[in-house]
Amino acid sequence: MKHSIQLSIILSTHAKSEHFHTLLADVLAMGNKKMEVIIIDDSKDVVTSQFIEREINKCENERVYLYTHEESTGRGPSLNEGLVHASGSLIWAPLRADRLNESLMDDAIRRFKAEPAAFWVMDYNLPADPMDWINLADEGDLPDDSTLVWNRNIIPDELLFFNPFMDQLHGAELAFRLKNGNVWQKTDPFFVVADDQSPHAGFNDIQEFLYTALRLNDDADVRKQILNELANVQSRINNRIHDDELLVQGRHHLQQGDANKSLEIINRFLKRNPEHQEAILIKIHSLEKLRRHVEAAELKHSLQKQPRTTANAIDLNLQNQNKQAEPDEKHPQTKEIQIKTTVVIPTTGHGKNLLEAALVHLEGAADASETELIIVDNASVDDTFEYLEQLKEKAFFNIRVITNSVNKGFGTSVNQAIEAARGDFVLVMHNDVGLSANCVQELNHAFTLADNIGITAPAVRNTRIKAQNPDSEIREEFVRAERADSCCFMVKKDIPVRFDEGFGLCFFEMEDFCKQVLDNGQNIVITRNVIVEHQPGTTVKMMGLDLNPELKWENRAIFYRKWNNETGYKMPVQGTHPEKFLHLGAPYNPMKPEQEWVNIVQDYLTSEIRTEILRGDWNQDEMLTIILTLLIADERELLRTMEDKLNGLQPDISLLMMFVYYYYTKNIYSRCKHYIGLADKPHPVFDLFHLKIMVAEKNHEGAVELLNKMLELYPSSPDLYHLAAEIYRESGEENEANSFYKMASQLDPIRFKLEGSGFELKP
Repeated sequence: MKHSIQLSIILSTHAKSEHFHTLLADVLAMGNKKMEVIIIDDSKDVVTSQFIEREINKCENERVYLYTHEESTGRGPSLNEGLVHASGSLIWAPLRADRLNESLMDDAIRRFKAEPAAFWVMDYNLPADPMDWINLADEGDLPDDSTLVWNRNIIPDELLFFNPFMDQLHGAELAFRLKNGNVWQKTDPFFVVADDQSPHAGFNDIQEFLYTALRLNDDADVRKQILNELANVQSRINNRIHDDELLVQGRHHLQQGDANKSLEIINRFLKRNPEHQEAILIKIHSLEKLRRHVEAAELKHSLQKQPRTTANAIDLNLQNQNKQAEPDEKHPQTKEIQIKTTVVIPTTGHGKNLLEAALVHLEGAADASETELIIVDNASVDDTFEYLEQLKEKAFFNIRVITNSVNKGFGTSVNQAIEAARGDFVLVMHNDVGLSANCVQELNHAFTLADNIGITAPAVRNTRIKAQNPDSEIREEFVRAERADSCCFMVKKDIPVRFDEGFGLCFFEMEDFCKQVLDNGQNIVITRNVIVEHQPGTTVKMMGLDLNPELKWENRAIFYRKWNNETGYKMPVQGTHPEKFLHLGAPYNPMKPEQEWVNIVQDYLTSEIRTEILRGDWNQDEMLTIILTLLIADERELLRTMEDKLNGLQPDISLLMMFVYYYYTKNIYSRCKHYIGLADKPHPVFDLFHLKIMVAEKNHEGAVELLNKMLELYPSSPDLYHLAAEIYRESGEENEANSFYKMASQLDPIRFKLEGSGFELKP
């Protein structure tokens, strides 16, 4: 018979790896039968995910529950998800807890039951004055989530939630809300409080504390203080918004050929942001256009000394080489139409059928008399071009077309369309979305709720974002969210941010855009009374982008390097070799790790430690941890020796993919086949590698058969077109080969770049 649950421990993967790994191992090693552990893996790195699974497999506690997110939702929503699943009367959601003592924790639980309170604070005195909370949050002196335990038997259900709009200090904000109306107690901790238990709150966190303070206080003087502080915070955010507006204006004037105006604006921006790389690049190009090459050369020299941030980088050649959305002489636009909303739909590959269905729904969802449609055609390879010509003949929804000679990707396409839009509002949607009848009107209306709304978005069928999922338990009509699905959202034409064009195709672009919007002090609002239909991943699947995990790794690395405040890697001093590797954590892109990470591992692997690793008696989990670290660090000699010890073990699918990718890049196909053979079930990624290997080994008969099967599933895949070109070239059919090379380059110009453009565009 199972014991009743007293304590629910909620662990989310938002802590630093060194804290999370230790805490998870300590918690799962406990023998308390009246404790349950709820783990939220919020789209963490592959090393942490594997560590979680291994620790759970070792654990004897039957009440350990794992919930995995393919896309990150943030700590606040993750904790609230944990609350939904928790069954204990006591809730603990730690981030950091060193040297956890089970005996002291058992004593604390007995004390909590004997002396009921709404919550207990370990080793900390909570402030009394509301403004003290704000000041202490700003100074990093509020208690970390780890030092708070909650009593759900006393706290009303409607008050027991963690603020989903904060980045950190979720527990402190909840204590702030509960403190005055409930009994709380200070108590001794059952762990060692880490030195960095009190993080500094960001602008967004301070703003949320102020909103909470405003809701809790009726005193006119106190409210005046709070409103003044809110104005100060908003002013600091607005300064950054103003800076971004200058950057956008400077870029725009340069693209329009007005180098003098661009230089004037960018110089104002650089006074406040002297090391901003994109601004410096715009200034360099402006100076070169004005023939001030000496100044430009000096700036280039100074820029080379700065660390290159991909997310902020732009192409020095800013000249527009695309056929932009301009009035068509052959198909003139209707005059004197007052455009209110611009609908933007990027399309590529074999997207015509999807686009046709989307436009059928658009007719029932928007008023053509005040709406324009901009289609961004990213080098489609079907008859999309002819279809768009027919729509222009009919002046369907005042249509304009931006035709790119190669696939610019979703983010760049949206940027192009926003710049060209004539409407005050811009609705962006995928070509596989069916709008509901009231969608455009309701999304427009949502902007009237407040001045600081940056994005409005509908509820969406088949989305992983809880706030947008119509089947979630949320009942409010309008909900603030951390992010929105890229399949359908609306912004204002004058929004001061743009999609970061430093990302590769597809992944993490929308996450970054939402982060920018929130970072500029604007909110994302979900209008849940509007539901749109979406067929997720249709374009991604047709293009076979999910066959290339390295594409997601690369964009993931760009995203986390841009937004992660943690700096540097560090090898722990104590622990076994596998434990140290676990605590070090994985690089953002495991197949292209940062040199800093590689250097740390290589410096650690002295000859003595290499010998200890080779001679050590490691269990399966430790062995896989060591091998994964050696693989990422490209320690080929030691790795190959350790691999022989994998016989009889079953690596998971993600590790097998990394092995196959690793050995394929080294042209060691026998090892690729070996690891593909270890998989317990077929996988499309392995099919692509099988095909690549057959082409490399000139097994054309087998390659053609597999290629045709895969093209049925992935008809717009640049990888498959490129492999088809390789087969034709080996067969001496140069014209056919060149045709497929161009198609691959059109669809993915980043990985399959050719000299010159793709197919000739019709005039």
